[in-house]
Amino acid sequence: FGGMAMIFTGDFFQYPPVGGTPCYSPISRYAGQTKLEIKRRLGRLAWKTVNTVVNLTEQQRMKGDLEYGSAVQRLHIRECTLDDVDLFNSRVA
Repeated sequence: FGGMAMIFTGDFFQYPPVGGTPCYSPISRYAGQTKLEIKRRLGRLAWKTVNTVVNLTEQQRMKGDLEYGSAVQRLHIRECTLDDVDLFNSRVA
């Protein structure tokens, strides 16, 4: 990136891009040379240059509501309980 410090943010628990390929996905050696494939390769190369990763694990946004924050965290990793579903449903207007 031309000697510039870059900050990337994201959520690896999200679904992959619709109609696209995530930068962290390997690209087949047999992929074509279309403009789209060239962009994918450049994105992959850029991703592979990242050498420092900071993983934030502490919930800040919902620290005032521990019950809801815990339920959201379980939803995030797809481990909701029936109590979590009831809690979410109770907050729907």
